[in-house]
Amino acid sequence: MSEVRSTFRHASIYTIAAVLGKLISFFMLPFYAHVLQDVGYGVIGMVETGLALLMSLMAYGAQGGIIRIYHDKPPELKARVISTGVLLIGGSSLALTALVAVFSRPLSALMLESSDQAVLLILALGGFVLELTGLAAATILLIRRRSVAFSVIGLVRLFIGLGTSIWFVLVLDWGLFGYFLSSLVTALVAAACFIVIAARECGLGYDREIARELIVFQLPLVPGNLASFVSRQVERVLVRFQLNLESVGVLEMGYKFPVLIGLLISQPFMRSWNTTRTEIADEPDAPQRIGRVFTYFMLLVSFGGLLIVVNIRTVLELLTPPEFWPAYRIARVEVLTMIMQGIYLHVGFGLYYAKETKTMALIRGVMSVIKVGLSLLFIHLWGLYGAAFSAAVAQAGVTAWGSAVSQRRYRIDL
Repeated sequence: MSEVRSTFRHASIYTIAAVLGKLISFFMLPFYAHVLQDVGYGVIGMVETGLALLMSLMAYGAQGGIIRIYHDKPPELKARVISTGVLLIGGSSLALTALVAVFSRPLSALMLESSDQAVLLILALGGFVLELTGLAAATILLIRRRSVAFSVIGLVRLFIGLGTSIWFVLVLDWGLFGYFLSSLVTALVAAACFIVIAARECGLGYDREIARELIVFQLPLVPGNLASFVSRQVERVLVRFQLNLESVGVLEMGYKFPVLIGLLISQPFMRSWNTTRTEIADEPDAPQRIGRVFTYFMLLVSFGGLLIVVNIRTVLELLTPPEFWPAYRIARVEVLTMIMQGIYLHVGFGLYYAKETKTMALIRGVMSVIKVGLSLLFIHLWGLYGAAFSAAVAQAGVTAWGSAVSQRRYRIDL
């Protein structure tokens, strides 16, 4: 039971930091809305969508791959896995963003309707490189279960972000430039903290063989991630043209609250649990212990989902205009989708442990294609709510298929 208590203790620390971060974000929301207005938010949304695409091309960083390969190596090579991962991610993300930056003016004209906004893209790309590199360096804190240090750096980042946002956006009135400059400074501080810790504890060595293993692990994930990203964007396009633009707004509102399940439960839990389960996987009673933790996770995530399902209608009626109130039905379906995403992180362990990232990508890619067809059909049949139903059905397929294949690679006593 020691790993259960340890997992929940560290997960609770990660969750507290995430909650504080959300509170600060909500605090800044009315100020941003007043200064940046709807046009500014539109620019931010377009840039964030572009960065999400780049993130999918980078396989969402390499924390999972670093953790998996770290536990495969003998003690004398473990530090080299961390340093190689940091250098590999830093170099590859810099190369990718440099290529994008070359075309920043035409991209800005296309995405933001003005080539003069290219500087915003450059700032965002710089923050993207720092973000990915810092997350790779932070893996050493996750592996060594230093949740307090990880969360303290996160909170320092949040308060620096708050201070620079107030100064740049509200006091100096730099608008969108101030917003993206604040994000860049914040990412720089956090990345510097994580990189200094990783360099002091693991050095700056680079191992070509370890780099090759990381690439072999991460690269197959890219097509599946890209297909998943595209399928969610297609869903919004279908709602826009099969229904109307207002329906897209209602859909987005319905998706805003269920993501808290991932932010406050699934992600903190996996930050704590992923390295532990990988470390104990070869022990004789590991399948029972991993299954036991999954049961506890199910209780936790089901309780969190139930809280949202019961209260979402009241919350929307208190916080939003009447035109957004129907979004509660979308949110309730999306809660189920988020719960199944969390379940997949557990039942898909066999594929992760066997390093079968090609199979993981195949499952996501096939189900993403199916989801596009389901979205087209369901939106036609049930209107706006069909989009949420298509996501739930597709995620159910990913979870069921992934579980069946994973259990053949590493059987967990569920």
